[in-house]
Amino acid sequence: MQQNSITKIASKAISIVFHPVFVPTMIFAFLIFLSPNVFFGLPEKTKTSWLLIIAYTSITFPLLTVFLLWRLKFIESMQMDGLKERYGPLIASMLFYFWIFWVFHKQFAAPFLIQTFLLGVFFTTVLTFLNSIFFKVSMHTSAWGSVFTFAIMAACMNMQNALFLIVASILIGGLVGSARLYLQAHNIRQIWIGYILGVLGQILSFLIIKIAFF
Repeated sequence: MQQNSITKIASKAISIVFHPVFVPTMIFAFLIFLSPNVFFGLPEKTKTSWLLIIAYTSITFPLLTVFLLWRLKFIESMQMDGLKERYGPLIASMLFYFWIFWVFHKQFAAPFLIQTFLLGVFFTTVLTFLNSIFFKVSMHTSAWGSVFTFAIMAACMNMQNALFLIVASILIGGLVGSARLYLQAHNIRQIWIGYILGVLGQILSFLIIKIAFF
C-alpha cells in the first residue's frame, strides 16, 4: 500500500513538472545554456529577454485562462479531465503559441531552429485540439513527442548537445507516458496517439519553415 502511494505521488509530480505548459520554456532554456551555437552572434541580453517572453506568454497566459474558465464554472477542474473541458484551454493555447511564433518570426527574425520549434508547438496543439473533438489524447505525450522530433532535427543540423536532448526527451517522454498510464488519466492508445501528434507537428513545422521562410 505504501509503495503504491509513493508511486502515485511520484506520477503526479512527474505530470506536473513535465506538464506541456512548461515545455516551451524548458526547451528554450536548454538551447540557451547548452546549445549556444543556435544563438550565434546574439547578445546575452537578447537571449534572456527572449526566454522571459516565452516563459511569460506560454506559462502565464494558458494557466490564467484555465483558472478563469474554472472559476467561471465553464470547466469542472483545472485538471480538465473531461473531453469538452479541453476545448477552451486548447483554443486559447493555440492563439498564444501562434502569437509567440509570429513575434519571433516577424519581429525578432529568430534563428531557424527557434522558429521551427515554436511553430511546431503551435501545430502540435492544433493537432491535439482537432483530435480532441473526437476522442481524448494525451497532451503530455504530444508535447514530449514534439520535443523528441525537434531534437532529432536539431541533431541533423549539428546543434550542440542535441544527443543529450534526444536522450533526455526519450527518458522524460517515457516517464510522462508511464505516469499518465499509472494515474489512469489515459489508456495506451491515447498515450501513443499523443506521441504521434507531437512528431507530426514538428515535421510539419520544419517543412513549412524550410520551404516558406528560409
